[in-house]
Amino acid sequence: MIHKTAKIDFFRIENADAIGLDSLLRKLHQLPPDSQKRNIEINDDWVRLARGEWSDDGYLGDLMRISMAPAGFRATLSGKITAVNLDQDEGMADCSAFYLDFETRLLALQRNAKGVSARQLASYLKQVADFDGEVEITPVLHPTDLMKVSVLPVIRKVHIVANLVDVMPTLENIDENTLRLIQNAAQAESGGIEIVMKSPREKGATLNQAVVLETLESWLRIHRDFSDEENEIVKKIVVSGKDEAGVTVEFDLLKDRIYTVMSYQWVPNDHELWKSRSKHVQTAWDLHKGQLKQLLPAGEEDEETETGA
Repeated sequence: MIHKTAKIDFFRIENADAIGLDSLLRKLHQLPPDSQKRNIEINDDWVRLARGEWSDDGYLGDLMRISMAPAGFRATLSGKITAVNLDQDEGMADCSAFYLDFETRLLALQRNAKGVSARQLASYLKQVADFDGEVEITPVLHPTDLMKVSVLPVIRKVHIVANLVDVMPTLENIDENTLRLIQNAAQAESGGIEIVMKSPREKGATLNQAVVLETLESWLRIHRDFSDEENEIVKKIVVSGKDEAGVTVEFDLLKDRIYTVMSYQWVPNDHELWKSRSKHVQTAWDLHKGQLKQLLPAGEEDEETETGA
C-alpha cells in the first residue's frame, strides 16, 4: 500500500443563500449516482458530485474531477512503454472529499493537486444553480488577515512573489492593475512575478490603503485558485507597517490560512478510499469547528442560525 498525505483547507461560501445551496445539494444528492445531470464541464474537464452523506448538521460529499486530456503512457521499470487507451467518454478521475456545515456555510475541502479546487467548486455551484452572480469561496484566515491590514494606519511595504502559469492572463475577478501586470509578464515570457511596493521614507508616509487591499485580495484569490499540495503558485504575500501604537508589525497572509493534514493509505479501491478520506475530512471539521466559528465576522453566526432555522 502507498502512504498518502493531503491538506484540508477551510473556506467560507459567501453567498450560499443566494444560490439556495442547501436545496441545490439536496437536489444533486437525490439524483441517481450515474446521472449525467451531476456533471458540469469546466475548462475541458468534467466535475461531478460523486456521492455524499446527508445529515441534519451538514453534508459530507465527494467531488470528482474527470480529466479528458490524453492519459499518456504507463511503463515498466525495464523501460517498456504502453499507451493508456481510454474510450471516448472516459477520462482520468481524481476525487476531493468535502464537508459543508449548514449553520455557518463553512466548508472543509481536501486539497488535491488533480482533484477539484475551491475555484472549480465555485464554478460548479454557479453553473448547477444557473446563478447570474459570482459564487465566492474564500479561505478562512487566522485573525492576522486582511481585516488587520485594513486598520493599519501606516502600511510600509507589500512583498508578493509568484510563479506565472498559462491560464493566469485570462483571469476574472481580480483588479485591473494586477491583471495588466500578469498579461505584460506573460507577453515578456516571464516565468514569475515579484512585486515590492514601499512607502516613501518620510515619517508617517504610507502606501495607499485601497490600492494595497485591492492588490492583496487579487493575489489571495490567485493563491486560492491555483495553489495545491504540490504547486504553490503564489510563494509569498507579506505586509509590514505600523499599528496605532507606532509598533512595527508584519503579516504573512499565506501562513495565516487554517488547515490540517490528513494521512491515509492509498488502495486501488475507490469505495475504501472514500471511506478513509471522508472520515478524515469529518474529523478535521469536528476538531476545528469551534475555532472556525469564532473567526466568523461578529453577528454572522447568529444570522446564519436564524436563516437556517
